Amino acid sequence: MSLGQLPAVEQQLVAEVSGDELLRHTEAIAQWVRLSGSEDEARAFDYIAATCEGFGMEVRRYQVDSLVSWPQAATLEVLGDAPRSIPCITHAFSASTAGAGIEGEVVYAPGADTSDPSGTSLRGKIVLSDGLANPGKAVGAEAAGVLAQININDAHVHEMIITPIWGTPTPQTAGLLPRLVAVSVNAADGEELRRTARAGALRVRITTQVDTRWRAIPTLTAELPGREDRFVLFSGHVDSWHYGAMDNGTANATMLEVARLLGGRRDDLRRGLRLAFWSGHSHGRYSASTWYADHFWPDLHERCVAHVNVDSTGGMGAEVLSEANPMAETVGFAGRAIREVAGQELDYKRFGRAGDQSFWGVGLPSIFMSLSGQPAQGGAVEEQMARLLGSGGRGRSGGLGWWWHTTEDTLDKIDRVNLVRDTRVYALTCWRLCTEPILPLDYHATAQELLGVLRDYARQAGDRVDLGPVMREAEALDRATDALNEARRSAGEADAERLNACLMALGRWLTPLNYTLAGEFDHDLALSVPPIPALEPVKRLAALDPATDEAKFLATQLVRARNRVWHGLHGANREIAGTLKTSDE
Repeated sequence: MSLGQLPAVEQQLVAEVSGDELLRHTEAIAQWVRLSGSEDEARAFDYIAATCEGFGMEVRRYQVDSLVSWPQAATLEVLGDAPRSIPCITHAFSASTAGAGIEGEVVYAPGADTSDPSGTSLRGKIVLSDGLANPGKAVGAEAAGVLAQININDAHVHEMIITPIWGTPTPQTAGLLPRLVAVSVNAADGEELRRTARAGALRVRITTQVDTRWRAIPTLTAELPGREDRFVLFSGHVDSWHYGAMDNGTANATMLEVARLLGGRRDDLRRGLRLAFWSGHSHGRYSASTWYADHFWPDLHERCVAHVNVDSTGGMGAEVLSEANPMAETVGFAGRAIREVAGQELDYKRFGRAGDQSFWGVGLPSIFMSLSGQPAQGGAVEEQMARLLGSGGRGRSGGLGWWWHTTEDTLDKIDRVNLVRDTRVYALTCWRLCTEPILPLDYHATAQELLGVLRDYARQAGDRVDLGPVMREAEALDRATDALNEARRSAGEADAERLNACLMALGRWLTPLNYTLAGEFDHDLALSVPPIPALEPVKRLAALDPATDEAKFLATQLVRARNRVWHGLHGANREIAGTLKTSDE
């Protein structure tokens, strides 16, 4: 279906998306460098609050105590017979050096995503590796006893955050705060360092200054009520690296434009729309959205039907929408708007562990993070960016543009046509979630994903762990969700409340099981999370000698994990059975 074939109300909705309004909001927000907890960020929040109040929305503003890290300065000096200085930057949550800095031998280790990627001892060395600074590399380097890390970016160096801790640390995670010194250099300087390091003759001195401390950061919500006591959460971060016109000024503009359009149609909203503007995304590892998930958990669990996230809309050259982020239960729905607006088919790839996806434990079905990306060109930075965003580094999208997380993320990188296009996708998505009688969630697709993963785990487990009970529940869920979809197709208005309650409950049972190891009330680290992560260690069990302590310990853990998975699947089956039984009475 194209835009011209949409219902008249939706044609009018997308036609009213205003490029002038989008650029006006982007220009207003991108006039400030919005470090988390800074005065300029507060000014951006003031602008957003005033705009939402002008739309007649109920605005609430919170101050969140957060551990925030601002990189300040770094130096990299090559020592020896031909000393020279190499321009570099440091990163959020890198350690700061004292005095004259740290000095050491440099070892080149491509990727450096594991504890000892080169196969040699890295303890006490400075590791030179390709790609972006990121928590996976930092965790691996610290485990190997690396002294410092130099990351080779592309032609531009990209600001990053290296802590693996999602949100504010707890006593259980505080020990993971990085002690590693991390800097990044551009590709040309990196190639020179790589060449010298491979010859075994490179020593450097590094200094870093990083301001990491507790700061009060803002969170703001603005709400349009619906007729029902439920709402759609539509969120994006305000904080930025440098002026952040695309990341995330355009996304904030998209949120405000969707609010304007739906606010003009508030009488038609079955469910409310709650905008949430976060700080702490770039400098606190999603600390504000995590705080919100923690402090409003009951409200979100009982009333929120879905989480829609928006990041970096409208970039110039951003022509690839086929690799936007959905879940299995939302891919069909999300793909419909992309197909209608952009004429592209959405490929399903699981969410990466990024982008204020702080609500998986609550059980919220999620839609989008970044929406439009650059065509793929190749290279370590692009592959790591794509992996971060969930495409696995192997798809058609090359990420968010060479200016992403650099000083060059300015207004000249915004394409008005692309910004209108992306905002139309979000407007249709939010409108339909707020107005369609029955929630457009396909848990049969989720059941099929779970069943496929469990079959693979069962094959690898063999007779070491009995996954039979889990497999039987997964097969039953496949049949039950198929029957539920059939009931949805023939349902009328009188069936909507019963079916929607069931669909919401399925998310609460299945999303934490499918996407979290920490469970409903905690947050996993900012590292890759496999499907049904509690059972993923069966892959390791098969390689262990059954007589060893390690194998017996792991088998015990996996039995407990099996029980958790069985419980989630059984709860979902019971929910569907009760719903379908009621429909037959």
